[in-house]
Order: sequence, then C-alpha cells, then structure tokens
Amino acid sequence: MYYRRKIDDYLNNWKADPEHKPLIVKGARQIGKTESIMHFAEGNYENVVYINFALEKKFMQILADGYDVESVIKNISLADPSLKFVPGKTIIIFDEIQENPDVATTLKSFRIDGKYDVIFSGSMLEINYKKIHSNSVGSKTDYEMYSMDFEELLTCV
Repeated sequence: MYYRRKIDDYLNNWKADPEHKPLIVKGARQIGKTESIMHFAEGNYENVVYINFALEKKFMQILADGYDVESVIKNISLADPSLKFVPGKTIIIFDEIQENPDVATTLKSFRIDGKYDVIFSGSMLEINYKKIHSNSVGSKTDYEMYSMDFEELLTCV
C-alpha cells in the first residue's frame, strides 16, 4: 500500500514543467524517498531505469568512459542489457548516490542532452554536497524530503 506524500505533488509539477532540470532528492535514511520516487516513475514513464549504487555494484563503473550522456548510457547498458532507453519516455533514477558521488558530475550533461528525465537520490548528501553543488550549478533542482508529518499522516486514514 502506498501512502500519499507531499513529494508526490512536487514530482508531478516537476515533470509538467517543460524546462525541468535533473532533480536531486535528499533526506534522512528510511523516510520513503525511493518508494515515493518509484511510485511516481512507474505511473508516469514507459521505461524506468533504476540504479541503486549501494546494492548494485555492477553500476559503479558507469563513469569509466566519461560523464557525457552517451557514455553513461552505453556503460549502463553494458552492465544490464535488459534496460531500455527511449528518449522522452524513460526516467533514470540514480539512488544512494552517496555511494558514488561522482555520478552527480553527469547532471550538466543530462541537462544539456534533455532526452531523459533524471532523478538522483540519497541520504547523508550533506557530507558530499559541496562536491555535488560545485559540479552542477544551474543544472539541477534540489528537493529536501522529510519523515512523514502529521498532515501527511491524516491523508492516510
């Protein structure tokens, strides 16, 4: 069962904006970031490419050939050939980016390329956030997610 969260409206508005940038969703561990993002993605895109850097070490080398979108997509496809990339119909979710903070360097490339919607998510990002911020000025949107609050809880009953 999925519980409606405040981020749901934010994600829908983000997608509806034709000028939307790659999104970074940050917040504490175990508050529902991944569940909310996946719920949104599965309801709005034909293809969902989900990469969890903490659980799927095979994706740690996707930056081996550079930070441009073409190289990253090629290396993701080599790691998992079953994933589909259709421009305008695919969202790429990079989860647990604190395990591979260099992936944030691709923010600008994905922004310029514009073929895929991209969401980055992680916890404890404040530790590496200066590095992420310096690589992505003007190329990203940030959203801070919090634990379920009383207002959200009321919508669950």
